[in-house]
Amino acid sequence: MTTAKTPARPQNKVNKITTELAEYPMEELARIRKELVAQGKPVFDFGTGDPKIPTWEPIREACREAIPEISQYPSVKGSDALKSAQQGYLERRFSLRSNEYEVIPTAGSKEAIFHVALCLVGRAGGKKHIIYPDPGYPVYRASTLFAGGIPYPVKLSADNGFMLEPWDLPPYIQRDAAAIWINYPHNPTGAVASREYWQRVVEWCHRTDTILLSDDCYVDIYDSAIDLTPLPDGAEDDRPMCPLELSSDRVLSFMSLSKRSGMTGYRAGFIAGDADILSAMLRARANFGVGSPDFVQKAAVVAWNDDAHVLERRAIFTQRIAQAAPVFQELGMLKEVPKATFYLWTKIPSAFGSGDVRFCLNMAELGVICSPSSWLSESIKGYARFALVPGTEATAEALQIIKDYVNS
Repeated sequence: MTTAKTPARPQNKVNKITTELAEYPMEELARIRKELVAQGKPVFDFGTGDPKIPTWEPIREACREAIPEISQYPSVKGSDALKSAQQGYLERRFSLRSNEYEVIPTAGSKEAIFHVALCLVGRAGGKKHIIYPDPGYPVYRASTLFAGGIPYPVKLSADNGFMLEPWDLPPYIQRDAAAIWINYPHNPTGAVASREYWQRVVEWCHRTDTILLSDDCYVDIYDSAIDLTPLPDGAEDDRPMCPLELSSDRVLSFMSLSKRSGMTGYRAGFIAGDADILSAMLRARANFGVGSPDFVQKAAVVAWNDDAHVLERRAIFTQRIAQAAPVFQELGMLKEVPKATFYLWTKIPSAFGSGDVRFCLNMAELGVICSPSSWLSESIKGYARFALVPGTEATAEALQIIKDYVNS
């Protein structure tokens, strides 16, 4: 007779970090949405930043035509054509020369953001802190923990335009920081950094020997009016900038085609910057299983080589902000209209106090899904993020629901 073993406690089967890791916020939103659909209710999903805009046809065509008869392992280095397309984009967009930096492909930016911590925690004699903005991308924290580092979130405030200012942090943090995440244009506030700010951040990183990790996922999602305004000779470019324009020393930029080209499901991006760091990371990444399939690389080449389709997407996002922002301003939930991204970081009506989760769950019952700040941050309550991904008609319906609910 076989005696059944007593089930081990869950925390004995996986490590403590895995046990204590909170559910990824977007998964909870997906669950709520699924329940609403099962109940036959109309859903207006402003929760996940995954725009419902068709991917440019030449991108899809390139992917289809490149699907091979025989599939083989892809190289983590990527193809020469992909590297050339990425360098061409950086030269057109930021006037960067290919001899000023190195570039390696990634499977989107999420895996790259997660894996970089494995290569940086413990560097320079044991630096273990990684600084990042709060609110911000949850992977900044999770990656630090899994790499054995010490997360250091910095609460952002509207008082200084949601700027992360590392020079004001405690001296021991400045001394022990292995890296710092900077994300402008910023998710979720839409804040944009000035050239003067970037100059000061780069100088601080050089002075403190901190690796600057620039999450540039939204660098091409800005007010499309800029595209229509000729730039006078000698005038400063109003488009969001990349810190590689200032230096590649201790600087890494994480680029993605997810928002720029509507390729969230393709998983295509790259890291550009300090050649010393990236040459070492490339050796590490060969162990991670993150090589991009050849047919995805072919599609990415088409995407990085073209800017016209991005201009069209940018105009759509600008129109959506123009449609939604005034309504939230009228309701007293939004002060300034963001100049970039497609997010609105709205203040919960005073009747709810700081109950952002309750507000968002109540809205979900009405079919309008948005993200409470408590799920997108570690210490911030009282806000909700609306990702402007539904179309014009759906947004109009949702805005009316929101107005009726708040005014009631």
